[in-house]
Amino acid sequence: MAEVDLTAIANANISTPAAGVVATFADTADLRLKTKDATGLLSILNNDGLQDRNVVTNGGFAIQQRVATASTAIPSVSTTTRAGQVADRWAVTVGNVTTPSWAQIDSMAATETGLLSRYYGKITQASNAAKFILSQFLIASDIAHLRGQKVRVSCKLKQFVGANANYRLGLLQLNASGTVDVCPAFISAIGAASVEPTWGTNLAAINPDAAPTGENGTISGAALTIASTAAWVRSSCVFTVPTTAQNLVVVIYRDTLGAINDACGIAEVQLTQGPDLVDYVAPPLDEELIRCQRFFSKSFPATTVPAAALTVAAAGTGAASLIGKAVATALAVHIPVYFPTRMWKTPVVTLWTPVNAGAVPMRIDGTTPASQTAAAQLGLTDVGLTVTATGDAAGAIGDLVGVHWTAEAEFIT
Repeated sequence: MAEVDLTAIANANISTPAAGVVATFADTADLRLKTKDATGLLSILNNDGLQDRNVVTNGGFAIQQRVATASTAIPSVSTTTRAGQVADRWAVTVGNVTTPSWAQIDSMAATETGLLSRYYGKITQASNAAKFILSQFLIASDIAHLRGQKVRVSCKLKQFVGANANYRLGLLQLNASGTVDVCPAFISAIGAASVEPTWGTNLAAINPDAAPTGENGTISGAALTIASTAAWVRSSCVFTVPTTAQNLVVVIYRDTLGAINDACGIAEVQLTQGPDLVDYVAPPLDEELIRCQRFFSKSFPATTVPAAALTVAAAGTGAASLIGKAVATALAVHIPVYFPTRMWKTPVVTLWTPVNAGAVPMRIDGTTPASQTAAAQLGLTDVGLTVTATGDAAGAIGDLVGVHWTAEAEFIT
């Protein structure tokens, strides 16, 4: 048995090796074993902690609570805000008066070469040629440890319909002049073809590091330019996060105008600490769901789009309780609502009536089921609330009453 002793050498004194060669050394800065490849990439061989953990939530697009999984026009999509919510934590902003569609694709039935995740998202252009931005706003608690650090941002792209095109992978910061965990208006202009978007007040692009060079892309100005192909290809680059960053925003956007019906697939988005290349590993589904539910949760089944007038058989009763006072009596209804996990801040709650149209509780059994009236929200916090309502004339003590709800704490602006 023998040991190998390495005398520590400063990173700056390690020459970038020739193509196909990797240098191994001990770094004087921290005495860790590292490698340096022909692109200038430094990788740590003995990381402490989970540096390869993905800071992006739902980077595999597995959770989609708001919109249908089938290709559907993106609701509320905007030219300036993040109102076009798609897969959880992700939003689409467009550059023209157009409504692109979004679909969550499940690859289990037909495995796709080059893909490690089960799901991916697909954006299809609509009636007008336009650029789009897919973005995720990361809260301060999730990125504070990355300030002053190098991070690698990566994704996989595939062109399904239309000519291969250029896309951009970038990282924004909410700078020191911004208010932590408050997203300003997202953009003021998306820019013409090959023109950078004009980001909102106090949102600034972080320029990628020149070395190591971009993986399957070209570093150009404030982002990595990726030329799409008809195959899934991982692209990535390294950024140094400013020490004063309040929040980070991962952005993937089209650099040229997409023609009508152009379709692009996006998968396996990651932001990991350090410059190392990291293969995508999907987290346990229950863990990913809880992370998403800190920003949006609902009483509907997982794949049911929130709506009023859904049958009990299709969507359940929502939050349920019993009538406490007979007939049309004020405060006859008290329904406790408990969110599945503590949300990251107090959300905005929207009520949906089961069976009938409306935004009030519904008496589900007893004599001729009916909607209740004068619904109110009491004691809303980050863990839940109580919904109250006035009963209806046919209500009796002990009748079942229910209400559906959604709780929204996402960055929509």
